[in-house]
Amino acid sequence: MSVTKKPMVACAKAHGMKATAASFAWLVGSLFFASVLTGCDGKSDKKDSQVAAQVNDKEITIHQVNNQLSRSGITGEAEAKEASKKILDSLIDQELLVQQAVRKKLDRDPAVMQTIEDAKRQILSQAYVERMVYSRTPPSPAEIKDFYDSHPELFAKRKAYKFHAFVIAKDKFNDGLKANLDSAKTVGDVTSALKSKGIEFKDSEVQWLAEQAPMEILPAIAKMKVGDIVSMEQGGNLTLMLLENAVDNPVNEDQAKPVIEKFVVNSKNRESLENKLKQLRAGEQITYLGQFATATQPSNTPEAAQPAKEQQPTNNPQTQTPSHIQKGLEGLK
Repeated sequence: MSVTKKPMVACAKAHGMKATAASFAWLVGSLFFASVLTGCDGKSDKKDSQVAAQVNDKEITIHQVNNQLSRSGITGEAEAKEASKKILDSLIDQELLVQQAVRKKLDRDPAVMQTIEDAKRQILSQAYVERMVYSRTPPSPAEIKDFYDSHPELFAKRKAYKFHAFVIAKDKFNDGLKANLDSAKTVGDVTSALKSKGIEFKDSEVQWLAEQAPMEILPAIAKMKVGDIVSMEQGGNLTLMLLENAVDNPVNEDQAKPVIEKFVVNSKNRESLENKLKQLRAGEQITYLGQFATATQPSNTPEAAQPAKEQQPTNNPQTQTPSHIQKGLEGLK
């Protein structure tokens, strides 16, 4: 055995947040969309839309209802009619709560104001990214074919895997244990090897389709035989994965095309965003102040301006943090 280690939402969409009276975060969002984006209740919308309901002096338009309906995915005429009424009632409930919040001056509360400002920054930055940075050009047939051919373990040679996983403390894995595991082929063999070393462990059954496995170890998994073990390190733990079964479950290029398109587009967009942020950091003035003046050095890299991302894998599977492929690939059948 070998051991290897969304664009800026339109005004009507802003009004379309789902009502949840018990959620303070929702209330803050409602205040923001109702009060900060002043165009949302502007005359232009009223001119273009019929009024579906009026709550005191505030109007709820058919445009708002239709906007939420279009995002619900409902297409049938009867279902759409029923859903429209529910959506309108939800918007009325939302407006009632917003008006009460304004009367209580919650829109002037410092915490609420800060949350509104945070939401505004997020919406504006996302609008710029989606409208000015991301590409709207779909992948070419050649790009799709190249991705399909380059990842046989995901498509042409895709498998469904059944593992028995053993989680141990990372510092318990040493040469002595590795030597014992070299001859292990069954769950009982691994259990005996761990118990003989006095190592505590937790075990469980794990079933993965190829795209659900950590991408950095998938090529190794694709070459495994029943009884082989692969290991993954995460935090202070090490997981030993004993392969119990592997069943062929291939996907042809036509079946894979939609998820490949999505993955390629996402990859290109991520690269475009990184390049744009590097350009902006190089061309704009950035000054770190206060406690950050010495603790943080100015950088032309985009990491500080982006949400935290999963750690990228290294070349050593034993030290990699699992990083799964885009969830779209999980839909392959």
